[in-house]
Amino acid sequence: MVNKLGLVCGLLAVSACAKDFDQQVAGRKVVEARMSTPSSEAPPGTLERRVLDLASCQLEGYEIVDTCFALRALRQELAVPGGSKELSLALGTRLLTNGAPAVRIEAAKLMGADIASRSAIVARARREHVPAVRQAFIHLLADDCARLAPVAHFLLESADHPTAAVRRDSLDAITSVANRGMPGAAAKIIAIVERDPDPSVRRAACALGGKLGDPMLVAMYAQHTATAADPELYASCMEGLVAMFHNHPVFDTASEPAYRLFLERLAMQPRSEQSPPWSVMSTFCYFSHDADLDKLAAWKQRAPWFDAAEVKRVIASVIVDKATSWMARTAAIESLVGLGATKAELTALRAGYDVGDPADRRVLAKLDSALGD
Repeated sequence: MVNKLGLVCGLLAVSACAKDFDQQVAGRKVVEARMSTPSSEAPPGTLERRVLDLASCQLEGYEIVDTCFALRALRQELAVPGGSKELSLALGTRLLTNGAPAVRIEAAKLMGADIASRSAIVARARREHVPAVRQAFIHLLADDCARLAPVAHFLLESADHPTAAVRRDSLDAITSVANRGMPGAAAKIIAIVERDPDPSVRRAACALGGKLGDPMLVAMYAQHTATAADPELYASCMEGLVAMFHNHPVFDTASEPAYRLFLERLAMQPRSEQSPPWSVMSTFCYFSHDADLDKLAAWKQRAPWFDAAEVKRVIASVIVDKATSWMARTAAIESLVGLGATKAELTALRAGYDVGDPADRRVLAKLDSALGD
């Protein structure tokens, strides 16, 4: 019986593969037939037909599968010198209503960046029923929020989409440097952190929101870093809090209230394996993180309130507190080195550590490495 079932499954698999192969061959034949006409003799509408051929292509995430023959044919067409490389507003708008997801995605990409074309894409994107296609539109339009209000509205609207992946991509766009200052962005971040049904989206919003540097967010970070009851959300919000005042690697934020709150949270007692999170403890390790030292110097000019000695004192208190995770303590050592800790300061931290304890050995090894540099 088992052998018979195995045989049936095998036959079904072969049949499915054969069907896929037949579809690929059919699609290839159609495209090859169209490509047989030399580009110089191709009738008007060749670019349109190449885009329509993408109906045979599948999606991987929000992108057209790279190995699709029709996509390769389109790229070849676009690489030919001369000829149109862009769809007109009328044609692009029509192709945006095509039933094939890949056609809609590529049509949007080939439309212009002018206001009329972008507005047409947004109008279609707001009605898009396939989440992956909406994601593709989000990525395409992500940097146009500051320039075009309809795009900003579309991104904010997408942050409430039923599909978590769409909401997540909208967060990336809303918090990008290009869109800093977008009206409604900070309020949307707060709403997502407070109410999104997916914990991973809530965490992403808290981690990414700090890049906005918006003062409105400080109260939210104060609330969600007051306790580590939800360790993952707490860690994400601590990362966002750091980004509010020290956004590595661009160093383009400088919120003193966020800086003060961060030090307060690091000093908060009692500490634990989750508090403070190891992910923020190497924040000031500039050299191993390949920081742009010119940008760092410019940041220091904008942040006269930053006190390296004060930060070192707080971080050192984390290193000597064995209630914290060894990962947090070793990461903290990296920050101390980045802040210019002396060998005497590093040596003093060895006190109380036991080489016989596995966790202590890791911290001691990190200290020895720092002292040896």
